[in-house]
Amino acid sequence: MSKVIFDFTAENFAVTGASSGIGREVAISLAKSGAKILAIGRNLERLAAVKNFFPDKIITASVDVCDEENFEKVLKNFVQENGKFKGGVHAAGITDITPLRRGNTETARQIMETSFWAGMNFLRLMTKNSYAEKNTSTVLFSSVEAFSHEKGMFAYVAAKAALEAGLKTAAKEIASKGHRVNSIVPGFVESEMMNQVNEFSDVENFLSKHLLGAGKPENISDAVLFLLSDSSSWMTGSSLIVDGGYLA
Repeated sequence: MSKVIFDFTAENFAVTGASSGIGREVAISLAKSGAKILAIGRNLERLAAVKNFFPDKIITASVDVCDEENFEKVLKNFVQENGKFKGGVHAAGITDITPLRRGNTETARQIMETSFWAGMNFLRLMTKNSYAEKNTSTVLFSSVEAFSHEKGMFAYVAAKAALEAGLKTAAKEIASKGHRVNSIVPGFVESEMMNQVNEFSDVENFLSKHLLGAGKPENISDAVLFLLSDSSSWMTGSSLIVDGGYLA
């Protein structure tokens, strides 16, 4: 357990991908730190389990992050009832093996839609005057794959690399309004999503490059809370790598 304590009392945050994995851990950690959370996911049963940790702090909503119209309605309804957001975390994402010679085009496009396009739309909404307080902080989930380019993962790598480029130019646009955006760059973290790629022939080699072994969701959530807090107030357009030494 981290010995660092963050205080987000009376602040609102939106977290996508909150029904499982790192997104779930982030939502719970923020609520534990006093924030009110809009926890967004698609699995109602899992969202209900997340809400049970802090029923008075976590409000859940089932919506696809790629459904821009309904996604914005969810944010609007939350703001009308609870006030504007101080920031948000786009942890929603999917991954799959997409080797060049037998890659599934539909899967590749879905990966790009969820990680990149939905991520940039999330940032747009998190800095919109109608929904955002002053000086917000948004965290988008990248990956070490954006920098290491493991084989067989062209769609996932491309989506995360696009996100890295997009947030840096967006940071220049939103800074004049006091808003910040940074990415968190995880290595291999034990989660259901990452377990989906375990049939990849090089997964053991991939894991062996993590000098400190595979990570846990709480290893990443601690870093996310730092990026959302005033402790990182002089950071924007940055990529915070938390990878167990993978990129060393």
